[in-house]
Amino acid sequence: MPKKRIIKSRHCIALLMSIAVLLSVLVLSFTACKISEDAQSVQTEAPETAAETAEETTAVEIETAVEEEAAEIKVTDGLGNEVTLAAAAEKIIVFVPSALEILHAIGAMDKVIGVDNWSIDIGDPLAEGMEGFGDFQGLNMEKVTAADPDLIIGLLGWAEEDINKLKELGIQLYIVDANTVDEVYAEILNMGKIAGMELEAEILMEGLKAEIDDIRLKTEAIPDDEKPRVFYEVWNDPLMSAGNNTFINELIVYAGGKNIVAEDGLEGWPEYSLESLIKNNPDVIIAPVSLAADPGVILSDARFSGINAVKNERVYIVPDNPISRPSQNIVVGLLMFARAIHPDIFGEFN
Repeated sequence: MPKKRIIKSRHCIALLMSIAVLLSVLVLSFTACKISEDAQSVQTEAPETAAETAEETTAVEIETAVEEEAAEIKVTDGLGNEVTLAAAAEKIIVFVPSALEILHAIGAMDKVIGVDNWSIDIGDPLAEGMEGFGDFQGLNMEKVTAADPDLIIGLLGWAEEDINKLKELGIQLYIVDANTVDEVYAEILNMGKIAGMELEAEILMEGLKAEIDDIRLKTEAIPDDEKPRVFYEVWNDPLMSAGNNTFINELIVYAGGKNIVAEDGLEGWPEYSLESLIKNNPDVIIAPVSLAADPGVILSDARFSGINAVKNERVYIVPDNPISRPSQNIVVGLLMFARAIHPDIFGEFN
């Protein structure tokens, strides 16, 4: 081969090798840049992903906490104590007949696992077939502990020893102390919350309110001087009655009467002197059947012979439960009061 051609061939080979090297360098540089960019992208995105994950976790925890808090049931009992349940009570022991009546009315009797011995002893229909767990004098702690209730509904005045024992066992206690019609409404709503039947309780309460308002609206326009003076006889020796801050007083007022004891400024269930009774000379006397089996018991009481209610034979005996138990059944007592006080509006008492 001529020398000139050989030299030219060598130049071509050298050029090709240079190009190949350059291409290799470029590819390596591009790859390195790409890896660097990817790494930077990973470093940049990783914290964002972690933050997002943390935010999502926090959101779930908050949502769960809110749901748990929403599931909690909080009610305030008659003593003003806040009672908190993790969820609607499934096992309730009821020592208060009025609360049992409310639970029955809203369809929650399947949640009642026991009652007080007294309700069983007197043959209360709602207590039929129920287990007794004690009475006002004391709880049967052995049976209570074995039953492991979610809640006990009790009365004001329970022994401190029993209350402390329930606290030690971690059993929630709700005390009933309702003295006015508004407090009866509150009791109904509370029973609904406790049993997880708020809608049923709301319907019951609204129905009761409508019935009471219907009677009240028929009497509120009566002039004050035309409202009969009323005496409710709780006991006869000593003479006792019902004053302000009792639903007996409210029943008298709603029925269109004037409670002579409340008008004397007395509250609760006070003793009332015979002198005051004679002086205020009531037009109507109402008493529970537990005090007098029939009107004759009061009509024949020589102490009352000069009182208008006795002279005109306007003495009426009512059943105890509708006028002593703060439940929806107070409307039955109210209607009896209304007929005793205003038969011209509501019809004759029976």
